Amino acid sequence: MLMAKAGSTFFLRAELDMLAAGTYNEEPIPLGAFLNPLADQALVIHNVSVQIADATQPEAGPFSEDAVMNIGWNLTTSSQNDFNTVFLADNSVVASGRYTVMSSQTGTNTYFEFDRRDVMPQDYTAGYTVAAESMFLGAHSDVTATGGDYKISIVMECSQIKLGKN
Repeated sequence: MLMAKAGSTFFLRAELDMLAAGTYNEEPIPLGAFLNPLADQALVIHNVSVQIADATQPEAGPFSEDAVMNIGWNLTTSSQNDFNTVFLADNSVVASGRYTVMSSQTGTNTYFEFDRRDVMPQDYTAGYTVAAESMFLGAHSDVTATGGDYKISIVMECSQIKLGKN
């Protein structure tokens, strides 16, 4: 196993496969390799970047014809049963984001996209400390994606710290 040098940062990546139909999906991200409870060691997340892309054409994003498509994702320290149960006030939320897109095939073929209704991407000045064994990347959309299945991918810049005692 390759361990990070103390004080240096490294990257953790995760990917969530989303079906075209608007269902909730969640993927666990195991963190056991980066935690050592006996040594009071924890993971610090410095920033989170997100990509929402078509499953077969990464340059394209999911969309819905003639309807607004809302996609929401959450990165949490506990598994969720349903996307609607998690708000930013929930202590398990590490980061979240919302993506809204529409493609209209009428008239002049209007297209719009808006993705910053939440905290996407997220940068933490002093880092976000996580001492949980796993994190969970969960997402949901409210309509079926016209273009088919899509992926939500994240990359987190992280480091390890030794927790102090007060």
